[in-house]
Amino acid sequence: MERQTAWDKILQHLKNRVHETDFETWFRDSRQSSESHDLILVRVKSPLFVTYISDNFAQQIAEAASLAGFGEREIRFGSDDSFPGSVAPHKSTPETRRRTSALNPEYTFENFVTGESNRLAHAAALRVADQPTRQYNPLFVCGGSGLGKTHLMQAIGHRRLSRHPGDRILYMTSESFVNEVAQGIRFNRMEDVRHKLRAADLFLVDDVQFFVGKEASLTELFHTFNALYDDGKQIVFSSDAPPREINGLTDRLKSRFEWGLIVDIQPPEFETRVAILRKKAETHNIDLPDDVAYLLAARCKKHVRELESSLSKVKLIADLRGEALTAELTRDVLPDLIGGRDDASSTPTEILKAVAAHFGLKPSELRQRTKKGAIVFPRQVAMYVMKEATSMSFPEIGRLFGDRHHTTALHAVRKISALREEDPELNRQITNLIAQFRP
Repeated sequence: MERQTAWDKILQHLKNRVHETDFETWFRDSRQSSESHDLILVRVKSPLFVTYISDNFAQQIAEAASLAGFGEREIRFGSDDSFPGSVAPHKSTPETRRRTSALNPEYTFENFVTGESNRLAHAAALRVADQPTRQYNPLFVCGGSGLGKTHLMQAIGHRRLSRHPGDRILYMTSESFVNEVAQGIRFNRMEDVRHKLRAADLFLVDDVQFFVGKEASLTELFHTFNALYDDGKQIVFSSDAPPREINGLTDRLKSRFEWGLIVDIQPPEFETRVAILRKKAETHNIDLPDDVAYLLAARCKKHVRELESSLSKVKLIADLRGEALTAELTRDVLPDLIGGRDDASSTPTEILKAVAAHFGLKPSELRQRTKKGAIVFPRQVAMYVMKEATSMSFPEIGRLFGDRHHTTALHAVRKISALREEDPELNRQITNLIAQFRP
């Protein structure tokens, strides 16, 4: 049997920390080139892979290395063009690592896109970063996977460090916390572990739901919380659910999690998803056409991580082919994503909700028979979007809005169609709305 390298062991943990498609694309053909007591060299396909992996997966790799027992080693990537003789990146000093605990440089408030789905969580995180207070201690951020909890938590760390460079910022995933405790017990150095945890000025722990069933770690977390809280240190937790809904968590920890403020992050709405894509495109100098942004935003509805990963994949393929980034190429590269139609999102009810929200109205108002201009125009837009995005006939659309004949819907479609040709801004808004419901 071939001996496993350090990188092979790291990959076993990395598989569980990145999307399956990302793992197959970026890491499947990676190989360890050499290894020393403080450095692991990994060979990948090309310089493009070196840059992309370093820019997008640094945090996940660091966590996987820690879980595999190689957390103290530097991991450096290179390709045939850069091995041998690649220049080592600047390596942080032990003191810097102790204070920042491997914060991802991209996870800042400046790079965090806010919308209705995350506005409260963003505001609370800013407050904690700028003015720590007992009222928000601990701050508990909950929400589904890939919605930005980790980004927001690490942004707190970055902002605190920029304002108070001497503070000790300790960010940990639940896995790294459990691993620290396990290693401490195994090698009889729990006092060192406790000193590290309780020396933090800002303590951030991600995905606390994974502590369930880890009794020793739950005990250490409880006592660490008490020590830091009594010393007036800021604590921030994240989870996929509110404390009371985490089955298997001890009551005493649930109680402490609820001492401060609990905020949640919901899946981003369409406009926020488009803004996230544009932000990523701006950051990485990607020329992103509106139709591509709308197409990706319409189909990647649940996870910010999936949204950004899809854009990166499409851009990479476009570069490798030497083609422009277009909607046609996007459909070709992501057929499963783009081809799959979400029936729930294409119902008239969902279209009503989307159009009403766009104009600041309630869906029921769009169905009122009224001559008020503030409702008539949005109502016509809703009819137009339904005709463009569904297979409904004019009579069916008319009946949905309480009209016995199809002439009202027909008039609405003709009017909006004409206005789109005259008004570029309205045309952009209508295209935005339709993109949410049409593949």
